[in-house]
Amino acid sequence: MGRSFLRGAAWLAVGSLVSKLLGAVYRVFLPRVLGDAGVGLFQMAYPLYAVVLTLSVTGIPLALSKLTAEWRTVGRDQDADQLADWALVGLALLGIGLAAGMALASAWLARAVFHEPRAALPMLALSPALALVALEAGWRGYFQGRQRMRPTAISQILEQGVRVLVMFPLAMALLSRGLSAAVAGAVAGAPIGAAVGVWYLAQARRQHGPLWPVLPVPWRGLGRLAVLAAPMAMTALLFPVLLLTDAVVVPGRLLSIGYSASAATAAYGRLAGEAMPLVNLTLILGAALGLSVVPSVAAAVAAGDGRRAVERVGAALGAIWLVGLPLAGGLFVLARPLTTLLYGNPGAALALAVLCVAAVALAAQQLLANALQAAGHGWIPVVNLLGALVIKAGLDWVLVPRSGIEGAAAATVAAALLAVGLNWRAWCGRVGRPTPLARAWVVPATGTLVVVAAVRVYLTPARDVAQGLTVLGPAAPTVPTLLAIVLGLLAYAAVVLPLGGGWFWRRLWQERP
Repeated sequence: MGRSFLRGAAWLAVGSLVSKLLGAVYRVFLPRVLGDAGVGLFQMAYPLYAVVLTLSVTGIPLALSKLTAEWRTVGRDQDADQLADWALVGLALLGIGLAAGMALASAWLARAVFHEPRAALPMLALSPALALVALEAGWRGYFQGRQRMRPTAISQILEQGVRVLVMFPLAMALLSRGLSAAVAGAVAGAPIGAAVGVWYLAQARRQHGPLWPVLPVPWRGLGRLAVLAAPMAMTALLFPVLLLTDAVVVPGRLLSIGYSASAATAAYGRLAGEAMPLVNLTLILGAALGLSVVPSVAAAVAAGDGRRAVERVGAALGAIWLVGLPLAGGLFVLARPLTTLLYGNPGAALALAVLCVAAVALAAQQLLANALQAAGHGWIPVVNLLGALVIKAGLDWVLVPRSGIEGAAAATVAAALLAVGLNWRAWCGRVGRPTPLARAWVVPATGTLVVVAAVRVYLTPARDVAQGLTVLGPAAPTVPTLLAIVLGLLAYAAVVLPLGGGWFWRRLWQERP
């Protein structure tokens, strides 16, 4: 089981990375096809979908993986499989109900919540995905509990690949019927991609036995699953609720200072559709380790080995710093060139530079929240996140009229730092503090500073230093930007490898059950 922890995280990271890269295709080209206003409509539909999806199905796979790992540790393999089958039935019914509810409420939500009637059709087109993704979630939880992360990774890649292939032809075909119809065509790629993911997971599950559940219904196990899933689902709401907070507050606060409705929607599109997806790259490893750590920590606790749980979380945090810090630093120093290169204009550059500060904190808080819940402290991360979200909403309200979308980015930073600090204190107090090792953060932090300095010196002419951001002319940034990325990777490797930066990966790999 020791080695499967790293291998599972690696599979999930690869799946998420490929999925993100495929998603970057539409993030790059969608603004060019639909414009900033179209991206704004796109982002109004997706945060609501993400919140509803999280409330309905995100907690179930995590709780199922925790229970499956615990029961398999004590020899209850058949009970674990039966519970997974009946959990899937419940998820399917819940997904169908939520899909119908979102479809029926789409017009009212667009008008009353987002103050943008054109968002109704995209939400209607997106609603069938709720039922399909619910099925995916159940099967992914089954495989994750068995510490088999490959089906989850492959299904993610298939789902995203089909989604990207479908969305652009639909969007362009419907563009002549208006912007709302074109955005609806773009979001329709989500349910089509999810249908392909369901098909693949069904084939993978069939190899382990029949797809239909076996009587009797394990009511007691389902009850415990629901109790465990509730705080896990609430915790998983942080990121989509952050987006939904921005979707609700930012356009309205911009309207209050004189923005037109179209300009406010476009500004929100730059924040949520251009800056935030780049920051999401730093969350890939945190999300993968967070999912992989749940069955690992749950099995360690079930076996009475608390020390192993603490060591796993400490090593996973070290891996987040090793990868996340340089990526965040690179995004910071390349904010203007990257946004110019990817989106054709640098409008999201300053927001991206601010958000980079929150990137590693968001990844670490996700890992710590999952670890706390796997160890049996389910509601502590929920309380911590609620406090952070209150801070986020309040700062959005105050800062957006003063600083625009950069104020919303600063509010996200404050919420992320508060959440990770509270979760770290809870983990150390309730479970244990990982052995303090300077290399856990000193080595990647040093390497990140070198990366930022090297790239800045390479890209920034002396006359532009006072502007506070690396400035690259918008005419032809491609070659210098790509060379700067290569330079940053080489500089980081030159600093980290001699100082033992691969130590955490080796430690994880060498762990034994």
